[in-house]
Amino acid sequence: MLVRYKKQGAFLDTNLLVLYLVGKYEPEFVPKFKRTAMYTEQDFHWLNEYVSQFSRIVVTPQVLAETWNFLEKINEIKFKEFIVSILPTLYEVNELYIEKDEVISAEGFSYMGITDISVILAAKSLDCLVLTDDLRAYSYFASHEVMAININHLRQV
Repeated sequence: MLVRYKKQGAFLDTNLLVLYLVGKYEPEFVPKFKRTAMYTEQDFHWLNEYVSQFSRIVVTPQVLAETWNFLEKINEIKFKEFIVSILPTLYEVNELYIEKDEVISAEGFSYMGITDISVILAAKSLDCLVLTDDLRAYSYFASHEVMAININHLRQV
């Protein structure tokens, strides 16, 4: 699967983008931050190693907005240091803009919402692999012909 999507890129959903950015800042902070406490430093290292094999990491503005809302929960003093530290990583992430009208008119919008529908539309547009930790979203992605990996399945292996 990696070979097929290596050139197109890996799409990180919100929770995994939060994990990726927190880990890039300070891997040992991963289990200490509320939004990433379910993960270990090893989870970050695995994710970092895995996505480094792709030509790019892709997100949508909707994913970035959700990610920012979660990251703002880092205490204020550390947040400024955190942002300065992760800016180079944010510049490397590719963003695909999906128009609001396309999102809200898409099948499943009322069920999945803005962010997950933007992920589906972006992944289909770029034919890229989606990495998620959300079982509901993973099932929906699969049922809509979006290749996705739920990393919780891989963590169990």
